[in-house]
Amino acid sequence: MAVSSLRIIQEKVNKLVGRRELLVEIHHQGSGTPSRRDVAEALRNMLGTGGSAIVVRKLVTRYGQGVSEALIHIYDSDVKMKMFEPKHILRRNGLIQEQEAKKQEG
Repeated sequence: MAVSSLRIIQEKVNKLVGRRELLVEIHHQGSGTPSRRDVAEALRNMLGTGGSAIVVRKLVTRYGQGVSEALIHIYDSDVKMKMFEPKHILRRNGLIQEQEAKKQEG
């Protein structure tokens, strides 16, 4: 795992949608940008939450610093996650497969 530490910069609770919206700073000195799965797993371990309703919306690395910022949504349920997140974001996070995405779009 490339993530050495996480720090929550900002946290908002969106009760209408049923999710928490986090802005997280990720330190990964000496390695490249961590994958979305690595970030989700590190956050899952840090918060002690189970399930797969963690979506990394945006992951941006600061040039030459070994520090990234991520916008993360944590949903109350998988149903709400699939209802509100765009299909291409779910595909990037490996939460749905290509065939499943085509069924839902078409």
